[in-house]
Amino acid sequence: MANPPSPGSPYAHAPQGAGPTSPYGPAAPAAKGRKGPLILLLSGVLLIVAAVVLIVVFTGMAARTVGGLQPISANGSTAVQLEPTAVYGLYGNGDSQCTVTAADGTEAEVSGPSSNVTVNERRLFGVVEAGVSGDYTVTCTTDVPGEDVYFGELIDAQAIMHSVFSIFLVVGLLVVGLPLTIAGVIWLVARSAHNKRALQAQSSAPFSGRPGF
Repeated sequence: MANPPSPGSPYAHAPQGAGPTSPYGPAAPAAKGRKGPLILLLSGVLLIVAAVVLIVVFTGMAARTVGGLQPISANGSTAVQLEPTAVYGLYGNGDSQCTVTAADGTEAEVSGPSSNVTVNERRLFGVVEAGVSGDYTVTCTTDVPGEDVYFGELIDAQAIMHSVFSIFLVVGLLVVGLPLTIAGVIWLVARSAHNKRALQAQSSAPFSGRPGF
């Protein structure tokens, strides 16, 4: 019967489960790529930039719309220019009645609002739609002395709902974008620190292969 190989024999096997070991110690850690952290960081930054752009656009639109309301005579006539593609509103804080008449004497339709809307502390009380473009005359009578009337493109409940939706959209972009940006920065810093340690370990590791003399 054959005898088992002696421990010093070249045919002796390592114990089961033991892997090969390097005579020069454990291998130095490898550097990792930065693609993942950069994708996360850039995604968050893009969402934040989109939110900022939307804030600028929505703020400008709101300012132009509200700034488009012009004071007109609360007891008298005011000349205005109307377009058939636009809808206009009459706003006031008193008991006012207004008619809108074209140059040829044709009256434009003035209807009551479908919802209670207040802009700059002035209530929407009339909606105006012009059939044709041109010069019109808005004639108002107001029972309360000292009260004013404003006229401009319509700001109704639908426009306000659009503004609310826009606000939620901007908030949603910021809520998602800020954590992504922070997480991306933290991950990128951690990855950079890991790669720095890996490069230092690789530079201080002994030369692989036969030891030098």
